[in-house]
Amino acid sequence: MRKLVTIVLSLIVLLLIITAIVYRQTIFDFVSNMNRAAEAPAPQSFVEVAASPSFSEPFIPDEAEVSSVIVTPIAPLSNIPSAFNLAVPFTSQAPLANWDVVHEDTCEEAAIYMVNAFYESWPAGKIDPEKADADILKIVEFEKVLFGFFESTTAAQIVILTEQMYGYERVEVIEDPTIDDLKNHLAAGRPVFVPSAGRMLGNPNFTGEGPLYHALVLKGYTETTFVTNDPGTRLGADYQYDFDTVMNAMHDWNAGEVASGAKVVVVIYPNE
Repeated sequence: MRKLVTIVLSLIVLLLIITAIVYRQTIFDFVSNMNRAAEAPAPQSFVEVAASPSFSEPFIPDEAEVSSVIVTPIAPLSNIPSAFNLAVPFTSQAPLANWDVVHEDTCEEAAIYMVNAFYESWPAGKIDPEKADADILKIVEFEKVLFGFFESTTAAQIVILTEQMYGYERVEVIEDPTIDDLKNHLAAGRPVFVPSAGRMLGNPNFTGEGPLYHALVLKGYTETTFVTNDPGTRLGADYQYDFDTVMNAMHDWNAGEVASGAKVVVVIYPNE
């Protein structure tokens, strides 16, 4: 009898091990995300935000130094909610899970693509992978003509690309933004493009150390985190980073010396 019990227990343990191996990715995905998207506020579409009378444009004083590309905003924070989330559609930078040498470097393209999809009122949620992949590769080809390359574009180059590719009339690089600056843009209905030192983000879904240079989209915030669409992982929709994590990792390309790159973000304004 004891031998029979031992055999049965051994079979149960073996079955559990096999189940864990077969479903290891599902288990990993669940554990990685159970504390991430659960607290994200309900997303709002561009149409909903644009129709709201609650928010105004950021105030920039007359004496501020403003160029055609770089501004430093001073934004009032009255009337913004304590938590907010924009319905920015999501794609990873490798929508078909083809992490080749091209797709390993298309986070910037995927980020501006998602922002444009939001302004064009595409449905919230995951963008069709076939369409997303084809569209991201079109951006890559456009960049090759525009810049002669597509890899590791700076914030200033993202401004040029976004204006030329999509026809946006107002695209700004914000120097040294504060958490409140970023919240204000989000609450006013503007997703924020963030260039970053990818390895400083500490995302457990990245491969290895993570990318040297990375770009993601801020789409909302809670009381303690930014809600993002991070194209560096298929699990990047509504991925939440602590405020300090985003602010510390925020760095421009800086010719590969990313960790000492400028603290900047890019804000694309919808055309009127």
